[in-house]
Formats: sequence, C-alpha cells, structure tokens
Amino acid sequence: MVERELIRYAAYFKGWCQAFGEHQGMRCTESGIDWLLADHQLGLVLPSDMVKSLHREVLLRRRTPSLIFRDECIEVGALRIPLERKREQKALDAVAEILASPEAVHLYLTSHLLYGGGNRIITFSNRKPLLIIYKVIGTMRVSME
Repeated sequence: MVERELIRYAAYFKGWCQAFGEHQGMRCTESGIDWLLADHQLGLVLPSDMVKSLHREVLLRRRTPSLIFRDECIEVGALRIPLERKREQKALDAVAEILASPEAVHLYLTSHLLYGGGNRIITFSNRKPLLIIYKVIGTMRVSME
C-alpha cells in the first residue's frame, strides 16, 4: 500500500483553470468515467451525478476525507466510485506511478475542449499547477491499495 499527502489547489476565480494538455484518453462505459493519461499527470472526468456526490463529500465536511484507490473502486470518505477492473487498470497504474514519485503530488481542476466546457477534470500531477491561476487550499491523504 502506498500512502501520500497531496497538495490541493483551487482557482482564484470561479470557472478558471488551466488546460489539461495532450493526453491519451480512455472512456469506460460501465463506470462512465473518462480517464486522461499523460506524462506525470492523470485526469478523470466523472459523470455529473458522481460530481454532485463528490462535492457533498468533500466540500460540506469540516475535515477533508481521505482518498483511496482500490482495484474495484475509488473511495472518498463515504462515496464509492465503482471501477471496471480490467479496463481501468492502465489508469490505476498511472496513479501508482504518480504516487511512487519522490516529487510532490498536486490535485487541482483542469479543462479540455474535448470534454465539454462545463466539465472539469480532476487532475493528479507531479507538476505544480500555474500559480497565477491557483492557490493552495490544503492537503488530502491519498492511498492506493
């Protein structure tokens, strides 16, 4: 099991974010998740009903819940996001690579034209986001089992 503390960021202004950039996309039909795989960076676009649940779990709590990547799901506090075990293994391998890096792990929202203007990409990266757009809002425990 790998466990890390990641640095969370929020944009200074609502709706602002940097572009995700070039990536390999992977759509998982059962879970409804779009995965974006890039060098030292992983993004996921969740279906809108999951986004609402995620906001409730993360934003309406006094303490930020832990994030756990498992073979069969992603857990954020009490929220469970099911995964397609075989299909999403490549994405889980990318998460493991980011977490195993000696560099800090950063969490922030990005966007990409291919995924619609209203969708935001939850981005895990070993590279800091643009500090002119983002501010640090805290940390979060992340682990992979």
